[in-house]
Amino acid sequence: MKRRFRWDHNLKEMVEIETRSSQGYYVMKDIEPYTSMIDGSLITSRSKHRAHLKQHNCEEIGNDSSLRNPQRKPIESPPGLKDAIIRAVEKHSRK
Repeated sequence: MKRRFRWDHNLKEMVEIETRSSQGYYVMKDIEPYTSMIDGSLITSRSKHRAHLKQHNCEEIGNDSSLRNPQRKPIESPPGLKDAIIRAVEKHSRK
């Protein structure tokens, strides 16, 4: 069992936290059957869900909002910056 500690501001020292040992396994129930939006077939398990996505070359994205947000254009560097950096590196590498 791991020992865990936290800082007690009143005592101004580290104190041990009581933890319960996590024994056993967590079993997640299977998904509810659903009708595929791709071809209308009935998907009845997680393994069939994964195989179905793979078969149709699809990817599950969940609630990833980054796909809906427009990409920002990168800020352009000031004119001549690249040349100034090259000159500075060359100047300091000669020493």
